[in-house]
Amino acid sequence: MEKHTDLVDLSGYPKRIELSDGTRAWLRPMRKNDLDRLLTFFEELPARNRQFFKHDVTRREVIADWCRDLDYDRVLPILAVVGKGKQERVVADATLHTDRHGWATHVARVRWVVARDMIERGLGRIILRDLLERAAARGIQKIQADIRADNQKAVKLLRRLGFRKEATFRKHAMSSRGRLHDVLIYANNMDDLWQKMEDLNIDSDWFMMP
Repeated sequence: MEKHTDLVDLSGYPKRIELSDGTRAWLRPMRKNDLDRLLTFFEELPARNRQFFKHDVTRREVIADWCRDLDYDRVLPILAVVGKGKQERVVADATLHTDRHGWATHVARVRWVVARDMIERGLGRIILRDLLERAAARGIQKIQADIRADNQKAVKLLRRLGFRKEATFRKHAMSSRGRLHDVLIYANNMDDLWQKMEDLNIDSDWFMMP
């Protein structure tokens, strides 16, 4: 069941966007009927990059759970799509994770991933900016990203965006092969992140994973 609260204003969607090469796409929240489109999207990602996801995104039941248990107040998943109807294709997926109660309601966690053939067209920057606008509307002051320590491309990108490492969870993630990895917690405040977004031309961000 899709749960909506007064905190979630989706009136701006679907939002038409134009990429740097002239490609037209749409941003919109994930829907229940996106299961097959999302599964195809994740299956087409390179295996070396899928390994950084917390869950096995090639398993249909994993994506089915995401589509079935939509709660936009808790996790807001935004998709970038091209085409229409049966030809609609997911080309990017981004999520904003927030807490309803407790001492971390001012903090949001983000992740985003862009299809391999859509890199360097400005899509990563556009969808990240959309997430930040949603975060700002909810009064979020701090953005957090959790990544595996061996995802060095993501580490470099976060540093370019002004994120700082705040914690290390030792041997906190286990790969599909049973190998243990550290998980790094990076964070930045909203004001600094907005400034970095203005200063940098960021689009090499398709590998960002929690």
